[in-house]
Amino acid sequence: MADAPGEPDPRDEWRFGGRWYQPTFASSGHPRDGFALEVEDVAPAPGRGLVFEVFRDDVSGDVAFTAFTTDPLPFALVEKAVAVARDELL
Repeated sequence: MADAPGEPDPRDEWRFGGRWYQPTFASSGHPRDGFALEVEDVAPAPGRGLVFEVFRDDVSGDVAFTAFTTDPLPFALVEKAVAVARDELL
């Protein structure tokens, strides 16, 4: 929600195609060793859960994108997540 009338809602930064998405950074140690940006579809209810991740493998240095849905994802959402991952994971 916006903090005051007329202020932008910070959730709108991750609003695409009429849905809200929640980015989360996560680390992993077994069986994968690395760091990920996970993106969940959270609203409107019901949310669709984890829809994709960008994962950096700490052993190989490889970065991979994995989708966990067969539903189409807004390209602008994927672009934003890749930009955030580039800044935070690389």
